[in-house]
Amino acid sequence: MYREIEHKADLAYEVIVNDIDELLRDLIEIFKENTEIESSKNVEVSNDNLQNIVKKCYNIKMIKDMDESDEFIDSVFDTVNDIISLIDRGYFPIKVENSCIYLIPLRVIFRIKALTYHALKVKVLGSRIHFWMVFDV
Repeated sequence: MYREIEHKADLAYEVIVNDIDELLRDLIEIFKENTEIESSKNVEVSNDNLQNIVKKCYNIKMIKDMDESDEFIDSVFDTVNDIISLIDRGYFPIKVENSCIYLIPLRVIFRIKALTYHALKVKVLGSRIHFWMVFDV
């Protein structure tokens, strides 16, 4: 679950998840909401681009004290910015499975430039992980 939260200059979200796959799925939805398709020929997922699927796996380790771990926050930061870089290079995420993202070649106009460290926070509340993320746009 995610929701946009108010931020003066950039784009901010609160994301509440149970695990890393759910985080990655929510991020893909956030990215879709901030994307425009460059050309009408790429609007639909075709057999051509399904044959060119790229799989990228990430190793974000769930640890006991995630909200106090710089290593965990750094890992999330690096993963999110890597996905943004892949989108910028013409690959768009379509599916998440076992901490892996499946991407297809797709040129888009992407509003998000990067995840920032500014206000990047993680808190574990019960069985859920709460993230506060600010994206540079």
